Amino acid sequence: MIEAEKQRLRARIRQLSNRNHAADSSTITGVIRGLRHWESARSVLLFAPIPGEPDPTGLLSVSGEKSFLFPRIEGDDLGLYRWETECRWITGPYGILEPDPASWERRSPGDVDLAVVPGMAFDPTGGRLGRGRGFYDRLLGDSRFRGIKLGLAWEWQLLPTVPCGKTDIRMDLVVTEGKLHDPASVLDNPRERG
Repeated sequence: MIEAEKQRLRARIRQLSNRNHAADSSTITGVIRGLRHWESARSVLLFAPIPGEPDPTGLLSVSGEKSFLFPRIEGDDLGLYRWETECRWITGPYGILEPDPASWERRSPGDVDLAVVPGMAFDPTGGRLGRGRGFYDRLLGDSRFRGIKLGLAWEWQLLPTVPCGKTDIRMDLVVTEGKLHDPASVLDNPRERG
């Protein structure tokens, strides 16, 4: 039942995505750079965006002493690799740019302080609708992962609610253009729970 609901919502989001062309991601990355979680993070997981997704790679230019990791699909899981400017990219199984493991250093989920996570939709309680393969849910649910989970979305991707099952991992924060959405503040306020 929940999977059918997710599929219907994914189809709706795809239609909306065709109408809402990508905007400038700099307002979103600006919000991230202002977070205390960004300031304290030594290691940040980013992603190479697909068309229509916000692009977090602008954060690479303001790195300071930070280490950046990117995911690579490896079977049913995401392997994590540390970025360096000379690292090579390859096209993965879904047409997404991924680390070439021959030129990137492999890392563990336990190395991530802040995970910037894509999604098709999010809700104010941190619910996330992914693309249906569960890659990020398995990564963020790994017992070694201890970082902050930050969903990245356009404002139109923030919905009143998204269907979540017991294996779906909720975000600690969601960032849209110029705005931080803190699920803890919603859950702490009974009037906001609806």
